Amino acid sequence: MKNIVKILFSCSLLLTACGTDDTEKTSSEPVTPDNELNLDFDQRARREVEAKLQIPVTEKYTFKVYKEYINADTIQDAIITVNRMEFAINDAIKKNKQAKMAEIGFMGNYNFFFYYDGATDQFSVPLPVPSSPGRPLEVSFQNMVSDLTKDVIIDYRIRNSGWRSYFSVFNETDLTLVFQWKLFDYAGEKNPEALLHVLEASRAYNGKDILIYNSEIDHYSQNIGDMYQYVPSISKRNKLAYRFYFEPKFGKYTLYKTGPGSERAQEFIDKSRR
Repeated sequence: MKNIVKILFSCSLLLTACGTDDTEKTSSEPVTPDNELNLDFDQRARREVEAKLQIPVTEKYTFKVYKEYINADTIQDAIITVNRMEFAINDAIKKNKQAKMAEIGFMGNYNFFFYYDGATDQFSVPLPVPSSPGRPLEVSFQNMVSDLTKDVIIDYRIRNSGWRSYFSVFNETDLTLVFQWKLFDYAGEKNPEALLHVLEASRAYNGKDILIYNSEIDHYSQNIGDMYQYVPSISKRNKLAYRFYFEPKFGKYTLYKTGPGSERAQEFIDKSRR
């Protein structure tokens, strides 16, 4: 499927466990397409994941399917997430960098997702999300850019911070990153940072705006236990910091030229584009 996904991931802005039972076999016989093998969707998706990421049969990894009607047609689509924590650890051991990688939360390309378009019956290439694999990607869906499509929201961790990326579908098959921003930072430290994301009907445009509030973590304690099991509860307590709207001309969310935090947010955006 040509151009199924367009990802403009900014590195500056970053960034059910299962063992496989199938064994790889070498054969000179013609290969039967997956959709002709009477496999259910999860089995087909797993075959795609293992083939495209070259996952060996001995590796344990996390695999999850999120089904939704993402584009404007009437055929169900899906997002498939893959977490390769075991591979991250073994990769660090192989490179003799266990201590260093553990210190930075095994940060790297060990979390992936795939976009499946139901109408074309095609899976995208694996899309890496540079992050800490101690916690798998978390996916949700919302109507944002249009009421006719569902936008894909992906949460992930980078060490002791949490981030959120928003993807929208265009031309039925092109899944594109339209916005990303931090959720929290410095978890487990004395003065954590918390940002609440709120979706609200746009004041002047179609779809929804994204509002970012400087906030606080509810009932915060530095003793948070396992960093990657920790899920902070964040409530809206302070004033609006930033408000973004979707600009069709750029295919991205853009800061209102006037309003809360316009200068500070623009500085952040400019730095991320360098």
